[in-house]
Amino acid sequence: MRLASWGRRLAALVVDGAILAGVVLATMLAAGLSLDEINDTIWNGSSLAVVALFVLPEAIYDTAMIGSRNQTLGKMALGIAVVDADGGGRIGYARAFRRWVSTSLLWALFTVPGVVDHLWPLRDARKQTLHDKLARSVVVRT
Repeated sequence: MRLASWGRRLAALVVDGAILAGVVLATMLAAGLSLDEINDTIWNGSSLAVVALFVLPEAIYDTAMIGSRNQTLGKMALGIAVVDADGGGRIGYARAFRRWVSTSLLWALFTVPGVVDHLWPLRDARKQTLHDKLARSVVVRT
């Protein structure tokens, strides 16, 4: 297995973030919200609105894509995939969800743990993040 570089992983994360942001924005515009209402919802919305607009779509997207295909659209574009750390096979939906939850919890604990998690591959022999270690996965070149 050829491990994916940190740069490819970061680029895939940016692509996925742009895709999810586009979906959320398009959904809000399709619902008839003005740009002022969208801005107000993002910055001053209730916790439930933030969860419904941002957390839930990301959870579904990451879990469904990695659980079924080992890749999100961003990972496909960058030629990388998430696989089992030991055998190189699919990690399935449960471990894909565990991987998403663990990274989200690290970000939710404040910014520093999330940054440390995403910088971890720079010093790790297997280029794993902390959430990769918790899900027993690695990210490889395809």
